[in-house]
Amino acid sequence: MTTAEICAAARGCCRIVDAVGRAVPELPILVRLSATDWADGGWDLAQTTTVARWAAEHGADLFDISSGGLVAHQRITTGPGYQVGFAAHVRREAGVPVSAVGLIEDAAHAEQIVADGSADAVMAAREWSRDPHFALRASTELGETIDYWPAQYLRARPRPA
Repeated sequence: MTTAEICAAARGCCRIVDAVGRAVPELPILVRLSATDWADGGWDLAQTTTVARWAAEHGADLFDISSGGLVAHQRITTGPGYQVGFAAHVRREAGVPVSAVGLIEDAAHAEQIVADGSADAVMAAREWSRDPHFALRASTELGETIDYWPAQYLRARPRPA
């Protein structure tokens, strides 16, 4: 990408953050960024880190770091947590709160990502699509007792070991 294209993307993002902040100042602003488009000469992690830093200066509160899906010729090798390193890099280099994504499908993996400082939060869209009760299951898997189970599920609630 050219410097002009990068600056245009960054300006657009910052303007949106400014506008959302003015419209709903009481709400946090979450920005989803693609860390890389996985294409030679395309969008990369350094550019993402810079834009995250600038958007934070404009009031963005958390950055959801994903990647890919932007160009037809991309080649992506996937696996559990394959995008977590991108989130960790943006968190460390830009000094901003991030969430990690990328085939995070179980509670222990999500917990480890947050515990080791790779991310401040985990987004698990595919797992939530497969199991809308993922948070309830995850709490049990992690040995946590939560008090907000829906009433209709209380009798079926698993008990931590």
